[in-house]
Amino acid sequence: MLQTVETSTAKKTRGCAVTYRAGAGEKFGTCPSNCELNPSSCGSSQIDFDYLGALLQAKPKHGHSFTYTHFSPLHWEWRLNDKSTVLNYSTSGAGQAISANKHFGVPVVCTVSPNFWREGAAYEAELVGEKNRLIGGELFVRCPEEYGAVGGCADCGGKDGPLCARLNRGYIIGFTAHGRSKAAASDPQTRGGCYAAGGNVNLHWSKLADKEQVEPDGEKLVSFVQSLPARAIVRHHVAGDIGLDSGRL
Repeated sequence: MLQTVETSTAKKTRGCAVTYRAGAGEKFGTCPSNCELNPSSCGSSQIDFDYLGALLQAKPKHGHSFTYTHFSPLHWEWRLNDKSTVLNYSTSGAGQAISANKHFGVPVVCTVSPNFWREGAAYEAELVGEKNRLIGGELFVRCPEEYGAVGGCADCGGKDGPLCARLNRGYIIGFTAHGRSKAAASDPQTRGGCYAAGGNVNLHWSKLADKEQVEPDGEKLVSFVQSLPARAIVRHHVAGDIGLDSGRL
């Protein structure tokens, strides 16, 4: 199930086009079942490669498109290129992020604790005017929206586009865990913490899982992005992932 929004009004994605993806009858149906942030016992163990192919094509003309996935890059890293949607490998904690950044040739992001940016030595990042962390030779750049350097994804990165939409950036982007589940989200050993499982995102996501849809998600996505104006910015999957819908297996 795919929901498309041409112009988001949410604080962080305001002005961007966004999508939500859910399984049939189960919102976590397209997410990996083994994801640490997934608080349910549901999810998918397979990538939907037909949908993935469509997602990689779903980039506006002269624009930017990006998303995040918890599925291992072993199954998709070779499909990325400078003309495709950028997939960020989403990890939990600095340790996982450092390992992923060393072993995979894909952009890496991670969820960190609220204290992460205040621990130990901090170094100024080159790409944003805010102090970030250097750990084991790996640079962690804090999402600039978190500290007010930009108004949101549409304002991030200037003419070169959002930091998360940059394929060969080298540094790790860190997102600070927030909300009622922030303790679980920032602890890789604790199951749960998905930000999309609460608040307004959860309401949209849960309703989407109960809707009916005839056309495949991939076809719907490609048609949607082709209808967007040139230079648009698309944040795919505010909630959801690239898994084969477990509700349709």
